[in-house]
Amino acid sequence: MEPIHFKYSKSQKWINWGYSFDSLTEVKFAIYVMDDYEILRGRVSIYYHPGTLQPTDYIRTCHRRYTPDFLIRHKQTGHAFLVEVKPRIYEREPHLCVMKTVAENYIQQKGYDWQYRVIFDDEIILNQEQLEVFEDCQRLRASSDRKLWFEELSRRYDLSARTLFTTAPRSSKVAFVMLGRRPEN
Repeated sequence: MEPIHFKYSKSQKWINWGYSFDSLTEVKFAIYVMDDYEILRGRVSIYYHPGTLQPTDYIRTCHRRYTPDFLIRHKQTGHAFLVEVKPRIYEREPHLCVMKTVAENYIQQKGYDWQYRVIFDDEIILNQEQLEVFEDCQRLRASSDRKLWFEELSRRYDLSARTLFTTAPRSSKVAFVMLGRRPEN
């Protein structure tokens, strides 16, 4: 079977989220997990040697970089996942095995409590409310429309906070998602 090569359109910066998404599938996944998980998008870049697939802290010209799509941590249980989101047709692509090995080697080397997961597009099943949010998102073309829509979505999730999706995550959020450290009151 010949390898499948996907062409992604240029990433679009979704202003109020502070993240760039490569596909609507990634936006759909973010909507799917946002109620139960804290999310960091593209925060973990893993440099590795292509021969050994071992991560390295010393970057050389022969090394490659892999950046998984999301790092998420469940708000209640604390379980953390390094997540790659792909179309189902990508399932048998050999490069997916390389990404998995690199990510698992990185997690083990760093001693993180994360698990690596590949989530395929057909596994993202939205409930009715999430589906309406996603369909609204798909309809918005102008960046000003998206900005207003994201502000409304932020208000829906937390009335007491400033916008839920800021340009830079708070350090307490990063510490929670990366290391499982809950903020002290």
